[in-house]
This record gives sequence, structure tokens and C-alpha cells, in this order.
Amino acid sequence: MLAAFEELDMKIAIALLITVFAVSGCSALGPLQPDSQQTAFGTNNSESSAALAAPDPFPARTQNTGPQVIIPVTGGPPVLGIPVGGNLFVPVTGGPPVPGIPTSP
Repeated sequence: MLAAFEELDMKIAIALLITVFAVSGCSALGPLQPDSQQTAFGTNNSESSAALAAPDPFPARTQNTGPQVIIPVTGGPPVLGIPVGGNLFVPVTGGPPVPGIPTSP
């Protein structure tokens, strides 16, 4: 008889524990969690949001649109060319765009 009560007490304890976790929000992980940056008035604090934002690990590269020394993919001596995008360069001396590799970043 005592073993039946212990088993019943254990089932009640487990059900109570699951209920407490569900009510407190410990079981709600992922997209169901509320916004932690929200204040009591329902707006975000921009200062705390900016302070918590991680720095960008890959800063944007500046576009160098001036003439650059490039090495043509087809071979040959380095040429001075103006970048037009997609590793294509228009030679300063004229002619069709040349695919190439810039020698400087």
C-alpha cells in the first residue's frame, strides 16, 4: 500500500514540476520567447540595443574606382585599368574590357 502512495506522490511531483516550468517560461525556447529588450512601456531602449549590438566581423570594403595596376587573366604584362565590376577592367590606353586580378586591395 505504501509503494502505491509513493508512486502517486512521484507522479504528482513530476506533473507539478512540469507545470511550474511551463508557467515560468523555462520550456518556451526559441521564437516563442518575448523580446528581452522591451521595457515596461512596450518600447525598445535604443541605447541598450546599440550597446548590445555585436561589431561587424567583416567591415565593408570601400570601392576603389580609380585606375589600378592589374594582371590580366589571359597573361601578359601588368596593365593600368579602371574597374567596371566582376573583375573586369577597362585599360586606360583603350580597348575592350580585360578580365584581371588587381595587385592592390
